[in-house]
Amino acid sequence: MLSPNQVETIKEQAYVGAPSILTGVCKVIPRTIYDIIEMGTSNYNAKLGLLLLNETDIAKIIKEKTGQEPKIEEIYPLSYLLQSAAHDDMFLLELQSAFSTFIKEDVLLLPKINSVLVGPPQEKRLIIEKNFVDFQDILRIQNRKEVREAPPENESAIARKFRLKREARDAAKRKQQAKNGDGQSLAELLEIAETFGIDYSNKTLYAFYGLIQRHQAREKWNQDIQMLCAGADSKKLKTKYWGESLKEK
Repeated sequence: MLSPNQVETIKEQAYVGAPSILTGVCKVIPRTIYDIIEMGTSNYNAKLGLLLLNETDIAKIIKEKTGQEPKIEEIYPLSYLLQSAAHDDMFLLELQSAFSTFIKEDVLLLPKINSVLVGPPQEKRLIIEKNFVDFQDILRIQNRKEVREAPPENESAIARKFRLKREARDAAKRKQQAKNGDGQSLAELLEIAETFGIDYSNKTLYAFYGLIQRHQAREKWNQDIQMLCAGADSKKLKTKYWGESLKEK
C-alpha cells in the first residue's frame, strides 16, 4: 500500500500532469480534461471504473449473474478481471484498452499467470495482484477518489472478511450521500470554470476539480463575510477561510 508521503507526492504530480511511478513496473499517466472530453466522458468513466473494481463491486456482479452470495474474502480484483477476460474476447479488448488509457506502453494481459505484462517481454515488468492495489490507488488519487485503508500486514482471512464488509457499508453510505447531493456533470463544471475564469484546457482532472472546489470555497467565504458584516450569527454560518485545507471531492 502507498505511504502517506507517496500519496502526497502523487497528488503533487497529478496536479501538474506528471506521471506517477508504479514501482518497478510503469508510469501511470494522469489524464487532462481535454483527453477526457476527446475520448468521451462516459467512455473514460467506463475504463476507469473497470480498473477500480473492488471486492464489493465484484461480489455484486457475481450475485447478479449467479444468484448466489460469493465469499467476499475470496475475491481478488485483478484475478477476477483477468479470468473474465480469458473467457470473453470482447471484454479482453475492453480491459486491455482500459490499461492502455493510463499506461503509455504496450500492455499484454496474461490470464494464465494472473498478470499484466507492460513493455517489452524481456523486461518482465508485471502488474500482479499485490501491486495492482497500488495501481488502483494511484488512479484513485489522480481522479480525486477516496483511497482505501491499508490492510494490516499478515491480515487473516476473517479479518479481511470483516474489513471488506465494513468498506462495503461505507461505500454504500457515500453513494447514498452523493445521490442525495447535487452532483454536477463535467459539462456543468466546465461552465462554472468559465465563470470563474479558470483555464482548464491543459489541466488534469485532479487540478480541475481542485480549482473548482477552491473557487467555490472562496465564493462561500466572501458571502459569509458579507452576511457577518450585515449582522448574521457567526456560530450558524460556520465560516471557514477558503485558503485552509479543504476536504477533497
